[in-house]
Amino acid sequence: MTLNQFIYRMSRPLGGLKLAKFLSRNHPKILMYHRITEDPKGEGLTADQFRQQVRIIKRDFVPMTLRDLLKAHENGKVPENAVVVTFDDGYADFAEVAFPILEAEGIPATLFVTTGFVNGDIWLWPDQIRYAINHSSIDKLTLAGIDQELSIQGDPITSWNTIADYCLTITNQQKLTLIDALFDQLEVTKPSAPPSSFRPISWAQLADMVKRGLDVGSHSISHPILTKLDEIQLYDELKLSRQTLQRETGHPVEVFCYPNGGQSDFDERVQEKIKQCGYQYAVAAFPSRAPVSDRWCIKRYPVGPSINMFEKNIFGFSYLAMTG
Repeated sequence: MTLNQFIYRMSRPLGGLKLAKFLSRNHPKILMYHRITEDPKGEGLTADQFRQQVRIIKRDFVPMTLRDLLKAHENGKVPENAVVVTFDDGYADFAEVAFPILEAEGIPATLFVTTGFVNGDIWLWPDQIRYAINHSSIDKLTLAGIDQELSIQGDPITSWNTIADYCLTITNQQKLTLIDALFDQLEVTKPSAPPSSFRPISWAQLADMVKRGLDVGSHSISHPILTKLDEIQLYDELKLSRQTLQRETGHPVEVFCYPNGGQSDFDERVQEKIKQCGYQYAVAAFPSRAPVSDRWCIKRYPVGPSINMFEKNIFGFSYLAMTG
């Protein structure tokens, strides 16, 4: 148990949440979600877990869209205890499960859309890996570039993590080639379109949600590692995704969300191209004490199913424990 966990567990029954909230009141919490499911065995948080988190936000905090938070920051008027709910990718369960919960509770949100996914041109590569593993009867597997034998049946989660982590280190074309090889070696036929459990929202659903208050930003066309793209590829992923979103929603798109969003997933070259393509901000996938101090690296808290971790993040225990 870390010191932060110990303090949380000991102080929570004694009013620690209120104290942490007060001490972190000027630290806006930007939350990052991906999937919400009605199926307890599905990907991401369950609807009940998400509803519990949303109600805490409604009860104790000041919910805002990311667009409104960033404008308030520019004007020096960020409200105390501000919280922003963001989603990445654009899975169908956002429209079918998450958005109805948000709307019912009166919580605004920002969705970062992978336009090629919504357009039906691709399905997301981490899901392809998961599908191949889940539908194979092969157990032992060795893939070129991965210096260990994987146990697909014995430990599918570790196998998925190992393959996905390796994919983050290679070029996008190498990644696609490796995934094709994975399907071949696991003797699984790859569907040409996303299976039902991995399907995206539709453009009609997105346009309707925007009319009802949803804020949107770009998450690229194909969710690549941007630092591994050449100049033309990078420009297309940034510019064309923004143009598509603006055309389909009728609203300006000012914010870009880095695919994967780790510190190694973008650099000065990428940030300069983002500026050239007309964006005003860019969003990463890790937290910091000053989440909106750098407009080209807005920081977020990843959210999982643990209510304890959610409370630590949103009430400020995580912020108070940070050193930078």
